[in-house]
Amino acid sequence: MTPELPDTVDALVVGGGPAGLAAATWLGRYQRSTLVVDAGAHRNRAADHAHGVLTRDPVTPADLMSEARAGLAQYPQVHLHNGTVNTIRRSDDGTFHVLIDDHAEVAASRIVLATGVKDQLPRVIGVDEHYGTDVHHCPACDGLTVAGKDVIILGDGAHVPAYAAELLDWARTVRIVTDSSDPGFDQAQREVLDEHRIEVVDGAAEKFVGEPGDLRGVLLTDGTFVAGSAVFFSYGHQPATHLAAELGCELTDDGSIAVNGFQLSSVDGVYAAGDITTDLQLIPVAVGLGTTAGVACATSLRGHGTDGPSPAPPTRRFT
Repeated sequence: MTPELPDTVDALVVGGGPAGLAAATWLGRYQRSTLVVDAGAHRNRAADHAHGVLTRDPVTPADLMSEARAGLAQYPQVHLHNGTVNTIRRSDDGTFHVLIDDHAEVAASRIVLATGVKDQLPRVIGVDEHYGTDVHHCPACDGLTVAGKDVIILGDGAHVPAYAAELLDWARTVRIVTDSSDPGFDQAQREVLDEHRIEVVDGAAEKFVGEPGDLRGVLLTDGTFVAGSAVFFSYGHQPATHLAAELGCELTDDGSIAVNGFQLSSVDGVYAAGDITTDLQLIPVAVGLGTTAGVACATSLRGHGTDGPSPAPPTRRFT
């Protein structure tokens, strides 16, 4: 066992983003021994700023996470570990055995999954440099930053027209680059787009033109140049639910973890919070869901000792 990891904790939180750190904060306030294991793959780590966070608007994701981690220092029961949870298995007595970094095992009475989602990025030259500055995935998060600008939408699927229409709340103009020979939306949708003055450009994006922070547009593979100073993309995202699946947690139709009002999954003792449990994927929402999970997880241990794992409660409240 590596020295920084305890043998046994009341709760193990997988993921140190906004939801996971909020859960850990409240577990700490209830004086539950807690280990947070964070792989550092936060969804918005590339963004220049996070917006709409009460009292911290705007804030860089790095500063937000640093301050949240620093705040945990007042709770001596909470420990942070930069690493990866490989597997979680649940024994017959309800104890969770967690393998960390391929070699360390920690026993926990409760689990909080806050593993987030992973976005599918555009396969366009320059995406790594522009992503988070003038290329974004979330209209609600970054729409206001493109107010009055010409915006390009990249993506495929029947949802793209509705996604593009969201940007009309802020953008001066909106253009969709279909980026596919089969964009996934039909002529009727194109007619609605035309009514809303959203232009559709058929072609595949090849390269972002301009420097980060000074985007000029997108060059297509056929040489066509589409002007714009910001890009939003939507190719879908994948919830990181492999641990939930391993534990047997019920998933929703869209692949999220199904939870009740207390963020309790269908598996006794397993809670989940953040983007893996909701369609409204915003930092303030993740913090709220993480808080709910943390409080519910902590109070589920009421009446149990905190020196070692205790049986998880039944999931009778799960709906």
